Amino acid sequence: MVVREESPAVVVVSPLLVQACLAGTQALFGVYDFGVTAVVGRIGLRSSNPVAFSIWRFLLAAPCLASLMLLRQGTLRGCLPRASQMPALLLAAVCIVGSNLGITLGISLSGQVTASTWQPLQLVFATLLSLSLGLEEVPSFRKFLGLCFGLLGALMIVLLDPAVWTKTKEGLSGWGHVALLVSTSSSSLLFVVRRKLTGGAGGLAPMQLVAWTHLLAVPLLLLLGVLGDLHEPFRLAVCGAHGDSLLAAPDSRQTWAALVFYALVPTTICQSALAWGSTKAAPSTLAMYPVFQPVASASFSWLLRAFVPSLQGVLVPPARNILGGLPVIMGLWLVSQDTAAVERKSKKS
Repeated sequence: MVVREESPAVVVVSPLLVQACLAGTQALFGVYDFGVTAVVGRIGLRSSNPVAFSIWRFLLAAPCLASLMLLRQGTLRGCLPRASQMPALLLAAVCIVGSNLGITLGISLSGQVTASTWQPLQLVFATLLSLSLGLEEVPSFRKFLGLCFGLLGALMIVLLDPAVWTKTKEGLSGWGHVALLVSTSSSSLLFVVRRKLTGGAGGLAPMQLVAWTHLLAVPLLLLLGVLGDLHEPFRLAVCGAHGDSLLAAPDSRQTWAALVFYALVPTTICQSALAWGSTKAAPSTLAMYPVFQPVASASFSWLLRAFVPSLQGVLVPPARNILGGLPVIMGLWLVSQDTAAVERKSKKS
């Protein structure tokens, strides 16, 4: 009698579902970014410095993510990564600290407009890193054209924003540009590290990746806070009138509400979705999605202005820069078509 071995079931995920999930994630990021700028930035951060805000946000998020990881994996043993994966996980933790803390400091020191001009560089950095490390092959003409469309859309969103051409006093901070450079490069490298950690048969589960990245980031942030307190010029530049320590706990309900929101939406939901997306899409494709954040912010602003007339004098109306989302959509379509063609060829072979 011949026993026929059954191959394990393989769950095939539609590329359209992957694109919709990633686009929805960036829409949430965009709504959050709008909320931080219009509400949290005006209320929550008034009683806390940017470094302390980031530290306490990670302190709130890490236990929640660890609990979800344990629930998802089932056992404590199943939550533990392999020893060979720890260096890459530590690098991911450094990247997420640099990304979040850099953008928070950059907005605080140089302003939201200056921070937005650094965003398109994520696509360039992530693509170059992914190609140089061998995680992606040299792109075909169709994929290269799609990446160019994505970069064009990002530049349109920045250059067509009227605020870019408005002179302000907050765009002269050299420390702010340093922080934004750290944030952009860290975000780009994080796209690549995520792909490396989740790829292959022995890769981490998305929930494992997110949880361990934040658990390892907590001691890094605490160490940064201690060292920052010892460097008086840096401490004074960051804290200003918000206390005398980078580790000070927030003392207002508004700031705590903002921290809880940050831990739930951008961290637990969005970071988990991005980790899942890294198992389905290349880093260069993932790096195109952050361009949708300003478009989502502008759309959310338009909805609030339409349904809450009292906010029309507070919220800025959408500008022509939201048209930059059209080239990005075209670019994503070209990239997804190229990915589908590669999958068809691999199945035939």
